[in-house]
Amino acid sequence: MSKYSGKLGQLYQAYSQLVCQWPVDRLRPTHCYNAVLKRQMNNKFDKISAMHGEKVNLEMAAVENEIAALENLTKSKYKARYPVSTDMEDPVSNKGYYKKLLNSIDEAVKLNKNTSLRVD
Repeated sequence: MSKYSGKLGQLYQAYSQLVCQWPVDRLRPTHCYNAVLKRQMNNKFDKISAMHGEKVNLEMAAVENEIAALENLTKSKYKARYPVSTDMEDPVSNKGYYKKLLNSIDEAVKLNKNTSLRVD
């Protein structure tokens, strides 16, 4: 149950559900972006609950925009809308480069080695 009531409570619940869906970074399991989002969310909603007047409506509108952005990211909307072309994935100058790179990163994760950033 939310500690906030009304529309603010509904927004808190929606935001919280999206934050829980945020994936764990396999390359950096000790750096949890999910926890950062939760902390920011709680701070944001505590500040909004202490506000009065028109400022509350403006902040809730901003939160609605953030919720929409988080939904787009968690559902991979942009990955589906803007797929990477085959030419980009497999350049003529270095066939199989990205597949080999991703495989080496996955292997390093399995072996728990420090690696560079991998973004899916």
